[in-house]
Amino acid sequence: MSLLSPTQAEEALSHLTHQFAQWRQSRTTPRGRIPKPLWVQAVTLAHVLPCARVAKHLGLTPQALKRRRDALRTTPVLPPSSPPPHFVEVQAPSWRTSTAEVEVQRADGTRLRITYSESAPALVPLLQTFLETR
Repeated sequence: MSLLSPTQAEEALSHLTHQFAQWRQSRTTPRGRIPKPLWVQAVTLAHVLPCARVAKHLGLTPQALKRRRDALRTTPVLPPSSPPPHFVEVQAPSWRTSTAEVEVQRADGTRLRITYSESAPALVPLLQTFLETR
């Protein structure tokens, strides 16, 4: 079981509001029962966001949502909208040269550390500028 972050809950509430609107437009009777998957998602959001706010957005009575939320002691998890990404291993190219580091310290104690992997970096102008006394 995992709780949603507030940002995820806000996005899920917006998405669920659209789902409720679609269900209301497509139902055959004006007082049809709300499908269980919509209730489960509403209850899940009521665990993260204020119950009254969720009920208002979804057009539900706060009491009905609270009853269902309290009836489910556990926090259900919203079904993922897409499968989680798979791990992809990326290999570094073998032609890359090794890395080198240069550390320089001025008389006043200021240090400069440069890490590079070029074969002939243009370090001279950079080091001259750094080592100039101010």
